Amino acid sequence: MKSIYTPNDYKHLASDAAMIQAAVDAAAKCGGKVVIPSFNERTGKCIWELDRSIVLYDGSYVVIDNAHLRLMDDTYCHFFENAAAVDGKKWWKKEGRNREITLVGKGIALLDGGNHNGIFEHMFTIYDENGNFVERREYKGYKNAFINIGLSFNNAEHLSISGLHFVNQRYWAMCFQFCSHVHISDIYFEALANVPNQDGIDIRVGCHDFLVENITGKTGDDTIALTNFGLSKLTAGDDTPDMSTDIHDVMIRNIRSALTDECDIVRILNRGGNKIYNVQISGIIDTTEEYGSVRALAAIRIGDICDYQARLNLPGEVRNITVRDVVTRARFGCYIANSLVDSVFENIMMTADGGIGMYFNGCTLQNVFINKLLYGSLSKPTETMLGYKEAFHKVEIRQLNAMHFNNCVAENLFVSGLVAAKGLKYVFGGNSDITVHAEKIVMLDEKTALTDKAKICL
Repeated sequence: MKSIYTPNDYKHLASDAAMIQAAVDAAAKCGGKVVIPSFNERTGKCIWELDRSIVLYDGSYVVIDNAHLRLMDDTYCHFFENAAAVDGKKWWKKEGRNREITLVGKGIALLDGGNHNGIFEHMFTIYDENGNFVERREYKGYKNAFINIGLSFNNAEHLSISGLHFVNQRYWAMCFQFCSHVHISDIYFEALANVPNQDGIDIRVGCHDFLVENITGKTGDDTIALTNFGLSKLTAGDDTPDMSTDIHDVMIRNIRSALTDECDIVRILNRGGNKIYNVQISGIIDTTEEYGSVRALAAIRIGDICDYQARLNLPGEVRNITVRDVVTRARFGCYIANSLVDSVFENIMMTADGGIGMYFNGCTLQNVFINKLLYGSLSKPTETMLGYKEAFHKVEIRQLNAMHFNNCVAENLFVSGLVAAKGLKYVFGGNSDITVHAEKIVMLDEKTALTDKAKICL
């Protein structure tokens, strides 16, 4: 028995994945630690090429020490997955739940997707030109693209993941379902826009008690996504989970991110009665200017009104969301659709050519407080955004307003401290006859009107 195991202890085995798995298996028997070094003694190279997923167990502790892990060409696997997530197990049941798994990167701990294997999300769910669902399909025996997720964790708790560098993602870098008490920190993404749907971190059905912090780089889709559609019948049939499907008690902070595709830095999306609540988001800096990347659709995006084959949210199913300290040049600083209650937005700063500060689309709003929505002194929203239209998400820009309300109703909507940039048509615009309780409103352009249809109580 040893306290530290390395794959090089098993260089007699036939593949790099077998060497790493053997070290993980041996360490699991005695609570030891696995260290994957830079140098591979079997091949004599500074790379580890994986032809299958590495499975982690209760208590697994893996250190990637300045090592380069690459998925081999024409493979269908993750870098790592937990034992409860392995195919054939009912990972939506408490039985078999994994605990205390740690994955740490030191130095440049590189997880490289290599050359793509040809499985993409759009192959499985087909929509028409208007964004309406048509059909689902299978491809090569798969029902979705989840096999291309980098780190896949289902039905696990007390996880710690830190210090990793992702490149050449095949799909989402990491995904969690029915996981709790998870700490994700110091992750760097380097999406090259060579394939679609290069999300960073996806926190999905049944997840709670997450801390996500210190995330940098660029992603090819949402940097962090909280998405909850419940448990898919494609996965479980008529079986039901014995754990709550809600996402709750999530803290996201210190995110410095750019996008290589027009998506969102932080996204919250749920449907069908599966709730998301008690989420705190703070310290979001949009770095697209630095990278010269495509601008984000939104820095913060909550809800949607498009076709996800599940009913829209009822009031209260997205609640207790707090967003603070956002700096962005996105088309929308914050985009909110469908329903939101008991929530706070504070210190939203629009910079450079950032567009509409807050866009509300088909919203029912209750008890929403907005404090300090500011356009910087050098901000200049451009008319080139006028006419922007996206069919699937049913969003269109017809006016440049600081806050825009499209088909909305509101109860107890408060706005305090808003500075509207030059070039905006209205402070409060759109087609919605709603009441806004507003104070400390400043227009930097004398041509900007206070309101279109909204009733303003000053």
